[in-house]
Amino acid sequence: MNREFSRVHTDIIWRHHPNEADTFDITLSGKESYRYISTPDFRYLEFKKENVRRQMAMHHLQEYIGESPLKWDDFELLARGNYLCYDSLHNDSAVLYTAYSQAWYSIVKGLGSQPDSLQMNGPRGETRKLHIHSWKKYSAITVPTIIDFEGNDYTGSLWTRTAFRIYKPAEAKPFPKIEEPKTPHLQKIYKTESVFWNRLDSEVEVPLKLQMH
Repeated sequence: MNREFSRVHTDIIWRHHPNEADTFDITLSGKESYRYISTPDFRYLEFKKENVRRQMAMHHLQEYIGESPLKWDDFELLARGNYLCYDSLHNDSAVLYTAYSQAWYSIVKGLGSQPDSLQMNGPRGETRKLHIHSWKKYSAITVPTIIDFEGNDYTGSLWTRTAFRIYKPAEAKPFPKIEEPKTPHLQKIYKTESVFWNRLDSEVEVPLKLQMH
């Protein structure tokens, strides 16, 4: 149920690669189709029907995706979320302060490695609450499979249909060596992880393909 109180169905295929660009293929109610590409240096959007590209600046990430309650920044956080170190602003490890997000200031997660709840806090009192019903292991990585979410003026559910490795481990490239920066300012944003898993500590050494609807 979107902000206009009408139903919208969204299919998402996320291809995550630790060393290259992340791609998100989005189809809204079987009509509108997009491909969002995110890299460490730039991001752009492909309109599949019109076959055109749009360069995405940081301020574009706060826009909603069509009539859905999702924002482009939601994908950016999944692909390469950056958060301030826990001890830089807050002692509670359940609070993640986003470093570059254009839509969300902080994310409060339940305790444990598989929390059952999340709350995302944005500007002007905007919040999004998520309840995770279950987790499932796919290709050596555990992801949430059924999520209910509720915002100020929308509700919805998200199901993970499948997740698998894109190619064989023998073809995988090694993770790049990550060194902690020496500059104090950069040390605050050094911790880079996903809300749903820490990709730097993950056992998965190859790209994953995650399909959701």
